[in-house]
Amino acid sequence: MHPSTVRREAERVKVSVRVRPLNERENNAPEGTKVTVAAKQAAAVVTVKVLGGSNNSGAAESMGTARRVAQDFQFDHVFWSVETPDACGATPATQADVFRTIGYPLVQHAFDGFNSCLFAYGQTGSGKTYTMMGADVSALSGEGNGVTPRICLEIFARKASVEAQGHSRWIVELGYVEVYNERVSDLLGKRKKGVKGGGEEVYVDVREHPSRGVFLEGQRLVEVGSLDDVVRLIEIGNGVRHTASTKMNDRSSRSHAIIMLLLREERTMTTKSGETIRTAGKSSRMNLVDLAGSERVAQSQVEGQQFKEATHINLSLTTLGRVIDVLADMATKGAKAQYSVAPFRDSKLTFILKDSLGGNSKTFMIATVSPSALNYEETLSTLRYASRARDIVNVAQVNEDPRARRIRELEEQMEDMRQAMAGGDPAYVSELKKKLALLESEAQKRAADLQALEREREHNQVQERLLRATEAEKSELESRAAALQEEMTATRRQADKMQALNLRLKEEQARKERELLKEMAKKDAALSKVRRRKDAEIASEREKLESTVAQLEREQREREVALDALQTHQRKLQEALESSERTAAERDQLLQQLTELQSERTQLSQVVTDRERLTRDLQRIQYEYGETELARDVALCAAQEMEARYHAAVFHLQTLLELATEWEDALRERALAERDEAAAAELDAAASTSQNARESACERLTSLEQQLRESEERAAELASQLEATAAAKSSAEQDRENTRATLEQQLRESEARAAELASQLEATAAAKMSAEQDRENTRATLEQQLRDSEERAAELASQLESTTAAKMSAEQDRESTRATLEQQLRDSEERAAELASQLESTTAAKMSAEQDRESTRATLEQQLRESEERAAELASQLESTTAAKMSAEQDRESTRATLEQQLRDSEERAAELASQLEATAAAKSSAEQDRENTRAALEQQLRDSEERAAELASQ
Repeated sequence: MHPSTVRREAERVKVSVRVRPLNERENNAPEGTKVTVAAKQAAAVVTVKVLGGSNNSGAAESMGTARRVAQDFQFDHVFWSVETPDACGATPATQADVFRTIGYPLVQHAFDGFNSCLFAYGQTGSGKTYTMMGADVSALSGEGNGVTPRICLEIFARKASVEAQGHSRWIVELGYVEVYNERVSDLLGKRKKGVKGGGEEVYVDVREHPSRGVFLEGQRLVEVGSLDDVVRLIEIGNGVRHTASTKMNDRSSRSHAIIMLLLREERTMTTKSGETIRTAGKSSRMNLVDLAGSERVAQSQVEGQQFKEATHINLSLTTLGRVIDVLADMATKGAKAQYSVAPFRDSKLTFILKDSLGGNSKTFMIATVSPSALNYEETLSTLRYASRARDIVNVAQVNEDPRARRIRELEEQMEDMRQAMAGGDPAYVSELKKKLALLESEAQKRAADLQALEREREHNQVQERLLRATEAEKSELESRAAALQEEMTATRRQADKMQALNLRLKEEQARKERELLKEMAKKDAALSKVRRRKDAEIASEREKLESTVAQLEREQREREVALDALQTHQRKLQEALESSERTAAERDQLLQQLTELQSERTQLSQVVTDRERLTRDLQRIQYEYGETELARDVALCAAQEMEARYHAAVFHLQTLLELATEWEDALRERALAERDEAAAAELDAAASTSQNARESACERLTSLEQQLRESEERAAELASQLEATAAAKSSAEQDRENTRATLEQQLRESEARAAELASQLEATAAAKMSAEQDRENTRATLEQQLRDSEERAAELASQLESTTAAKMSAEQDRESTRATLEQQLRDSEERAAELASQLESTTAAKMSAEQDRESTRATLEQQLRESEERAAELASQLESTTAAKMSAEQDRESTRATLEQQLRDSEERAAELASQLEATAAAKSSAEQDRENTRAALEQQLRDSEERAAELASQ
């Protein structure tokens, strides 16, 4: 009996279509409620109705023909999940119906050893994820569970049932990956930070092996023992899977997700000695694919990153469509097909699904569509691709090791023989027992050999992993040594930088010290300069104040002397009026003199007016052109010259008064000599008139003195103003020359007038006789004038008192000025103290800067020492690393020698096993031949027995 060949089954891809209910967006749209799809679940036919009208703004003109003709599509199964019954009146399909039709066969194929695949294809928002995962993956039971949790639940139930028989056990492993932007990410991989967006993606590479097929290198597979484990892992993967909200779907999948279930059988056999032998049995792989939905950018209105995601999704789905077209064309046309190789490698998705499409797999496809007219084009495109996929033919084979398959066949034969021995002929049973013992020994031997080979393979894999780990450790040590070398170099560079920085800090400190010393010298010089300037200003102000006080005292004394002279002269006039008489001519002369004095007073008033005008002109010039030191000097000179001219005019007036006094004395003597009462009366009148003139002159003198003080005050104000222009100087000089000329002209006129008065006084004697007639009238007038003179004397006394008060006020001003100057002196001293304190603080800052520099120097020296210590540590670590590297190389060489020896032993063992297998095959052939001979003999004996029994029965 020869071993059976590998079991292979060729069948096409099973395609199902599921029509979902209308969603909220479609119910709210004007044409959303128009259903364009009809289905007959019993006949598995989907009909796309004619789309009438032209109101659908989203329709493409290229689909016009398709809209006018209804199209029927035949599939393997149709699930109508719309609320209303289908065209045949069947009730809507549930999640349980989908599982019974698709999921249950997948579980059966998995335990039979066939690879299988289920992938959902359709537009975004058409119900793919709901069909595959359900409304809530965390819910372990309920009507809303999807195909995936139901498949896992059925796998664990079947696993428990098989393991209960005691011949084998099944191991289930789960993997979960996604294809996002043409990169494959392991959703169960160990992430450093653990959350999407905050942690790193764990990418894996897609590889292809001649015997294993397509696999993911570096993928993490987790063994699961219950549905709770599956749900937990799926929730972990969904937590890091890429999803987003679009106009078409609130939770749109932005990647293709693949759940991989790996089933491995482990068979057990007990020998006669009681030893348990474990061997590998069947294995299978199940891929549950939730494809991202195809979408039109105009409808989903995505942009930015979502636009990039939609582009990659549509490209991968387009590649999937091309693969389906090529495989379908190859299946239907054979050698006449246009393409002989499908473009699997154009996309990561199609590369992963290579075995599922046209390879070693039993594949199911479920296409999900929307019945709404809003999705007419997408629905029609999905149905066309699904219909095209039905033409793809896969050739699936059982995944089982030939030796394990042979052991399984021997076990099946032994089980058949055990059943044949029940109630049979003893001799036949004895023969069968012998053959059964031979088969059992052969099976046990093969199982032991297989177990030994598996252990040896596992040992070799362990050694290979150890070798790879050693190589990885070596490379890691080399990288660490290089990193340590770089770190030491960086430390040296840092030490050099710190040393250079220290030098720069020292230079900067020295530079700052020099700048600080220069700044301190500048401040000292500025302080000395300010102190000298303040001292000079104080001395100057003190001199000005003393000169002003002295001038005021001098003027006061002059005023007192003038007042005493006037009073003395008044008494003399009074005595002359009482003791003598004046003649009419003398009276006229005195009157004429009085008139001249009044005119002279008018002229003096004009002089004062001119001086005031000059002062105003000077003020205007100062306002227009500014003030300078030169203008102050000019103004002071002008004021001094005006004051000199004023004193000259006063002196001239006093001279005239003295002349008048002399004339009065001469008249009085003449009057005394003549003893003329009338003349005496006239003389009294003349004296009174003269007294009035003197009083007027005194008043004018006082006014002039007041104006002089005002002029002096103004001159002092002008002296305090420091800016003027050359034009002001020239104008002031010109005005001064004009004033000088005017005053000189007035002085000459006054001298001429004085000469006239002298001549008039000489003519007074001649007019004495003519004045006697008016003496009586004049006496009354003189008496009145005398009373006025007395009143004027009282006014002069009050003016004297006011002058005294002004003097006191001037003294107070002097005192206040002195206090102000003293305050300024104190302020200057305080400023000097502040500058001294600033100097002290600057010195303290300098000391602090020196301390900081010393501390910085100590810190840098400490860091330098630490860097040197670190460099020494790094050098020691480098030496130890080098020693460890050499030790690792020695270990690697010894491990390599050991592995090579083990490999040679394995090869020798394999040769022995091969020879044993050949001997076993020869013995097996001999045993089979003996068994055939025995069977033929037994059959002959059985026929003989039957003939004998027939004969006995006939007898």
